[in-house]
Amino acid sequence: MNTLVDLFNLGMLRSYDDIIPDKNGLVLNLGPGNKHIDNTVELEYPEWDAEVDNIPYDSNTVNQIHAYHFLEHIKNVPFLLAECNRVLMVDGHMNIVVPYYKSQMAFQDLDHKNFFSENTWRHLFTNKYYTKGKVDNFEVATNFIMGDSEKNLCLVTQLVKK
Repeated sequence: MNTLVDLFNLGMLRSYDDIIPDKNGLVLNLGPGNKHIDNTVELEYPEWDAEVDNIPYDSNTVNQIHAYHFLEHIKNVPFLLAECNRVLMVDGHMNIVVPYYKSQMAFQDLDHKNFFSENTWRHLFTNKYYTKGKVDNFEVATNFIMGDSEKNLCLVTQLVKK
């Protein structure tokens, strides 16, 4: 066992490739800041404003979306998720990392506008009493809490468009 991927494969009895498949085609990196990913198209402020701008791609044309430490800075997350859902192809993946609501990291940045728990996505997608900004066709494929200390925890999520 040489890598974190090997440990994940062993511990979860799943292949890393099942979770983040090597997809050809259009891959977006939303609000990357300094988190650049090779072979992705970066959408970044001020050229693209996630609060009000549509994602500048046609429906069902994107294979994968990355959003790492970005969604917590957006006021209207359901609007952005609806846009992600619109541009993703069926079986397309959206990989998300946000600060976990119980961690110090969630509260230390005054620009954070939203907080996320392990139930945030299921509540948004399946709660029959919640209709504001409801996004259909997303399924939570992977959802876990990860960090190197209690004060530095993240929620790592993969959504799949069905």
